[in-house]
Order: sequence, then C-alpha cells, then structure tokens
Amino acid sequence: MKRNTRLLVFFLAGLCCVWLVSCAPRIPDEAKIVIISFNDVHGIFEHQPALAAFVAETRATYEHVIVVDGGDRFIGNPFNDLYERRGFPIIDIQNHIGVDISVLGNHEMAFGIDVLNARLSDAQSVAISANIKPGTSELTPLKPYHIINKNGINIAFLGLTNVDRRTGIPLVLPERVVGVEFFDPIETAQNFRNLRRRAHVFIALTHIGTPEDIILADAMPELDLIIGGHSHCIMQEPLIQNGVPIIQAGRNARYAHKTKIFLKRGVIEEITTELISMRNWDGPVDTVIQEKIRRYESNPLLTNPFVTLRYEIPSLNQLGNMITDAALTLPNVDFALMNCGGIRIERLYAGAIAYSDILRLSPFGNHLIVVEMTPAEIRQFIETEFMERQVCLAIPGGFEYTVRRMPDNSVRVETITYPDGRKLDENKTYRVALNNYLVSTYLTEFADRSQYTGVSMVDNIVEFLRNNPNKDYRRTHLRARFN
Repeated sequence: MKRNTRLLVFFLAGLCCVWLVSCAPRIPDEAKIVIISFNDVHGIFEHQPALAAFVAETRATYEHVIVVDGGDRFIGNPFNDLYERRGFPIIDIQNHIGVDISVLGNHEMAFGIDVLNARLSDAQSVAISANIKPGTSELTPLKPYHIINKNGINIAFLGLTNVDRRTGIPLVLPERVVGVEFFDPIETAQNFRNLRRRAHVFIALTHIGTPEDIILADAMPELDLIIGGHSHCIMQEPLIQNGVPIIQAGRNARYAHKTKIFLKRGVIEEITTELISMRNWDGPVDTVIQEKIRRYESNPLLTNPFVTLRYEIPSLNQLGNMITDAALTLPNVDFALMNCGGIRIERLYAGAIAYSDILRLSPFGNHLIVVEMTPAEIRQFIETEFMERQVCLAIPGGFEYTVRRMPDNSVRVETITYPDGRKLDENKTYRVALNNYLVSTYLTEFADRSQYTGVSMVDNIVEFLRNNPNKDYRRTHLRARFN
C-alpha cells in the first residue's frame, strides 16, 4: 500500500512538472524589447507633456515597452519641491506616464526619510537600489533589483545609487539620512552577477555618474547595458566601455533615450539607441499632464514678482558672482565661495523676478555658514572641490584666483588676490561665507570654526536683488580662471 502511495505521489509530481513547463512562457524565436529612459528630472514640469506623448506613441507602436527613470526626481522646481506633499507632483505625473522602474538618486533623500517613504508609497513604479539599506532608520526597504518578463524574455534591472567616497553617503545633507546604511556601488554590484544567469537581458540602472559607470563596465562585462544618471551627460551615441554600452539623457527630461533590444531565441543580437529631444517635440502633447501642471503652478506666493531687474544675468559664472556678492552683505564677512554645481539655472532674464525664479536658481534649501580659514585652507578647498566634481571652479566673492591644470587633471591654485591685485596675508584668518552643503561635505573638519548664520541662501539672494535691481553683471570678468 505504501509503495503504491509513493508511486502515485511521483506520478502526480511528474504531471505537475509537465503542466508547469507547458504553462511557462515560451522563449520566442525573435523578440524586440523597447526601453524608454530618462534621468535627473529634478521635478521640472516643462517637458513632461511631450515626454508623456512620446511614451504613449511608443507604446502604441511597439508591443513590449519598459519605461525607466534614472533617479533625482526632486530638487529643482519649487512648485514640486515646496508643494504641501513635497515632491508629489512629479510622482503624480510619472504615474500618469506609466514609469515602470526608478532607481533612487541622492536628491530623492533631500527632504528626509519620512517624505521619501511617503513618495515611494505614492509611486506606482518599482524603486530599486542595491547599495542602500535602512540600517537603524525608518526607510522603507528597497528592492536591489527588479526583473520584468516580456513575452518570455526576462529583463533584469540592477539599481545603484551614488555614494561620496569622502563622506560615505550620497550627495545630500547628512542630517537627511541619519541611520541609513550606504555601500560602495561598484563592490555591491558584483554581488549580483548571478542575475546574468536569471535573465536574458541584464541592465544596470544607475545614479552614480558616467565616470563610475565606466568603472562598473570594467568590473562587470556581463552587463548588457548601463542606463545612467547623476552626471547630466547628453549622449547622442552610447559610450562603449569594455563591450558594455552606457547611455545617459542629460537632465530635466529635455531628452529621452529609446533603446531597442533585438533577441533571437533569447540571445541578444543587437542593441540600438536613439536620443529623442523633448525640447523639439513637434507632435501632440498630453493635455492631462498640462492640466496637472497648471494646477500645481497656481501658487501666488511663488509667482508674484518681488523685483524687476534692469539687466539680464546671462551665465553660470555671472550668477555665481551675484550669489557671492549677496553673501558678502552678511556682517563681518571677508570673502564668499559658491560651488557652481549648486547653481541650477543658466541665466536670470531681465524683467519681473518671482520667488520661484530664485528657488529654481538655488533649490536645495541651503543656509549660509561663516567659516574661519587661512589662505592656504582656501586654496586646499578650491583644489579639493574641483577634483571631486570636475565640473567648474568654485566661484569666489571678495577675492580672485587662478589655477593651473595638472597632468592628473587636478588643479593647483597659483595666485589668490584681492580684486585690485593685492595678495592675501598668509598669516591671517579670514571669515568666508559658504553654504551648509559645502561645510558638511568638504569642510567637516572646520566645525569648531564655523558660525551658523540662520540666513537661507534664497532669502539672502532675494534681499540682495531687491536692493540692487540695476546692477549689471553682463560684463563682469571671471573671478576664477585657468592660467
């Protein structure tokens, strides 16, 4: 009797296996997967109606479409960032578009863990990041990866978020991420090599920047594609590194990539990608999103002008000059410094200026800190900040400097003087105004020589422009320059 029972069990188990195999999706002889990707939207609404129409058009044309976001959905648009549910508008818009997967960027954490958790709950997309763990915080656990099946083809997306090698956290104020654990993205990625065996297509969806993406490609040639973010690179063509294509689509949804992956019997035959401009989109736009934007932007506290500027401030460096001039109006301040990465618009136009314009210029909610520094320490900060970011030189107020680029692509400060050419006193300590982000990331050892002013950068800039509506920055020279 027992023997017959065992035979029956084996027979039924065999039937189940046959049934499962017969019900599993058959790998098609040929398949085409289309991925639409964009990154670093920063809450900007301007191009979302075109983006939504582009996504809808693509879905109407192709059967298997996946839409992915490369991180940094917040910080850059006051109508998004200062909405009563901070960051919700761009999540609402992306839900309407139908974003499938998003990797966590550093700016998603800019409002703190409670707000992040609420927006993760609001989002219909799957949030991934393999190198972020809740630790002792209340952060909602993130999936390290997500696998989507399209007609029997498994597409695995591995999420990676930037971590600053100096501070051990992403580029965000430390107080926003207390208790959260962060791990090196490149080392973490290599713990997920097994996804290669589980998927027909293996993609890293990263917010670590192109230089780190290159390192990732060297470390993991088994990747089929890296879809990047964080460094705002506009890539017309993929960057091929170690056989791995890397793509990135700038910022603010001005562009999106349409990537086609062609497979035969589950094996990739070809990957092609096309950069599509949303700025020059000439097709129909999504009217539902247009109406959402109209409602989100109907805030008179942000839109009513507070000053009329006589002249345009036409470039990043000249905006930096204005920002440091504003900081110099603080009492008992000798100099000021501004990181160009903290300037998030390209110009201020002449005419009526509203609070929202200044919030776009400086969207991070930073405050001003006064730090006591010697000329040698100022030089060290300038050199370190440039080496870390490689974007542009820190913009000074109250002094000028020149640098020389070294063979290793670092810089060395060669001269540092007052605007009239006088040299600084090397034995003197000067009071330098900077934003709290710079103090918490590049100048952590200066805590005992720092004074918190309680003045927000935005309020400081607003007050300065109110008092100087006719100041002309159009012909101001570079205060920081290469020799």
